[in-house]
Formats: sequence, structure tokens, C-alpha cells
Amino acid sequence: MSQFSPYLIAHAGKLLIERSESLIALMTKHGELIEWNESLSQVLARRPGIDNLIPLLDPSSRTRFLALIQQADSEQRAGPITLNFTDSPIAIPQSYRCYADGTPDAQVILLAEPIPPLDQRAVEEYMQVTSELSNTTRTLQKVRYHLEQKQHLLEEALAQIEKIANIDDLTRIPNRRNVLLKLDEEVKRSLRYGSPVSILLIDIDFFKHINDHHGHQMGDEVLQTCANTLQRSIRISDHLGRYGGEEFLVVLPVCTKEAAADMAERLRLRVAESHFTTGETTSFSITISIGVSELNAQQDTLEALIAHADHALYAAKAAGRNQVQIWQS
Repeated sequence: MSQFSPYLIAHAGKLLIERSESLIALMTKHGELIEWNESLSQVLARRPGIDNLIPLLDPSSRTRFLALIQQADSEQRAGPITLNFTDSPIAIPQSYRCYADGTPDAQVILLAEPIPPLDQRAVEEYMQVTSELSNTTRTLQKVRYHLEQKQHLLEEALAQIEKIANIDDLTRIPNRRNVLLKLDEEVKRSLRYGSPVSILLIDIDFFKHINDHHGHQMGDEVLQTCANTLQRSIRISDHLGRYGGEEFLVVLPVCTKEAAADMAERLRLRVAESHFTTGETTSFSITISIGVSELNAQQDTLEALIAHADHALYAAKAAGRNQVQIWQS
């Protein structure tokens, strides 16, 4: 087509329409061709009988093409978008940067500028970079996996260290360090809110006699049984820990010394119900002595609170053991 309407020439501006490598066409809003330039004629020559641009488009581009001319038909300049044209169903598509503009008589002008393909060297470099990036990504994924595994092992090790640092290995209850930390927290809470806090210092009576006459293995069993009995008998809010040797410390938040003494008496009776057997016929039971003290917010420190319970425990032992004594300030 060598003759173009004045309107098409006006919109093409200074482009040399006939010599341009771009595909230039005037068409309906449905993609039907009205006028076109030489470059598009060469494409159409290889597809006889086609009067619509849609068959020239790669299937992946057709929806975008229809959206482009629909926008242009609404008197909005559209583009740029990339569309792929092909002059044969088996040919490699050519990419074009496309613009469209509507005309007052409901027609659409299309300008499709060819996008130069990458040269072979650029393609090879691109493929090499892509391959290297892929390899690097896989390497990073492996490194990340191994780091996650090491992080998991580290967390398990830290959890085990934390457990060792806070749990008594024999009785499986909190150790001295742990229960003293809980006592410190409760003392600070008591001083802050004015609520009472009491403690029980518990000692297994004649424990050395058990070790000497029944062996240290039986002594360990007595400690474990006593710890389990105490743990099952206290409140959820209370804190039990092995204070040292055959001694246990119980922290009783929001508890006066009178209520703590009642709790101590219940614990004493529960422990006395335990029975241990050595050999086939020999059996024995154990008793505990308990010292009770309540924090005096005006004058007591944590150390004083423990010292008072220790004095009360000593008084219980001096009075014959298997009993509860309250520290009286």
C-alpha cells in the first residue's frame, strides 16, 4: 500500500512511513487492517489472505493486543507494551514495542517498533550469568540449610545447658540456684505490692542413718520419693527446690506464716505415709522436720528470711524432729 490518508501521515509525524522498519497500520478497533506501511506489507506477504493483525501475533500476546487497542479506542494513548509478531506458525516470534492511539472516526493507529534481539555473545553471557546465579542460589540454599541445622543443634544444646543449670540431676526438681531466684522474685513482688510471702525449710530426719544402714542407693530413692511427694502436695503457684543434701526449700507466695504452717503440717503427714523396702522383709518410713518463716517487709532481707526458717528448723530438730516450728520475731 503506497498511498496513506492524510490523517495517518499527520499522526506519523516526521517518520518516513514507507522506509521505517516499524510496523505502522491504521485499523479498526477489532484489529482489521485498513492501511499499512511497507514493513507490515512484507510480513503480510508471507501470510496471504490475512487482513487482521491478530493471526500475526504470538498467542501469548493476543490478550495484551486487544487490551491495547481497547484502551486506544477509548481515546487514550496506549503503550508501550511488548508484543510478539510472527510471519509463520513455526517461525521464532519477533518482539515489538507497541503504541496505539485512537482517531475521531473510531479507528486505531498502531506503531510497533522492533526490539533488536540479543546477539549470540550477549546470549551466551546471559546464559552464563544465569547459570552462575542458579549455582550460587543452590549453594546459598545448602548453606542456609546447614546453618538452620546448626542453629537447631545450638538451641537444643542451650536448652540442655539451661536445664542442667536449673534442675537437680537426682530429684528432677529445681536446684538451689533456681529456687533462690524464684524466692528473690517473690520477695521483690511482696515488697512492691505488700502481699505476704513465706518459706518452708525442710530436712529429712536421720538421713545419714539411712545412708549408713541401707546404702546410698536407698538414700537416693528416699530423696527422689520425698521430692515427688512434696511436688505433688504444694500449690501450682508455689516453688519447690532442693536446697542442699537432704534439705528442701518451698516458697509460698501470698501466704502468711500461719497458712504456711498448715501447709507444712500437711506435707509432714504426706511424707510420713511413704514406705521403703530393703531386702524381702525389712521396711521403713521417713519423717521430716520443717521450719517456717514469713517475710517482715520492714526489716527482713532474703538472707534474713532464710536464716529465720533455718533457726525454726533447728528448733524443730531440737524438740525431737518430725514436727513444724514457726519463727517468731
